[in-house]
Amino acid sequence: MGNKKYRWAIILVLLFAGGLAGGFFYFSKKFPSQSSPEKEAEETGIMPAGDLFTLRVYYPVEGRLQMEERKVQRKMAQMAVAEAVLGEFFKGPVNSKGSEVPRDTKLLGLYRGSDGILYVDLSDEFRRNFSGDIAAEFLLLKGIFESLISNVQDITDVKILIEGREMESLGGHIYLLYPLKDTVSQETGAAGKSGL
Repeated sequence: MGNKKYRWAIILVLLFAGGLAGGFFYFSKKFPSQSSPEKEAEETGIMPAGDLFTLRVYYPVEGRLQMEERKVQRKMAQMAVAEAVLGEFFKGPVNSKGSEVPRDTKLLGLYRGSDGILYVDLSDEFRRNFSGDIAAEFLLLKGIFESLISNVQDITDVKILIEGREMESLGGHIYLLYPLKDTVSQETGAAGKSGL
């Protein structure tokens, strides 16, 4: 008698498990996941091929800013967009002749302050490989500022750090101790007044 109860218990457990599995497959086919491609990409970190968007990057070239559009993989987080913008900026313009972008500069970090300022930490090559005059320094800083502000949402200003530290100046002409907005909103001639 005890053996019979044991068999019925096993049969009931198997029927129950089969019902659960069958219900799962039935309802997963009838009601597919509501996950969007964007959500899946964010969860997995894998972007679908061809999912590109356009960045506007402003390069200092021959005494003026030259805007170029670059296609990059779509980024979900704003810090990833900022990283992509700076990556494209430091590659230089397509026709790099006459560009003042310091070669071999590496992005070391990005930090967004609670005040809306984006802190951009760059390698020392940014300072060491810059050799321009006041106009070139102004356009280089304005190019970084405009490139970030026009592509990254929810930032109000940009502050440059070199190797994690504040620097007085890049090339001895324009203060870097302050965020860039007030400095680069001036004309080149006025930039000399705020210089060292």
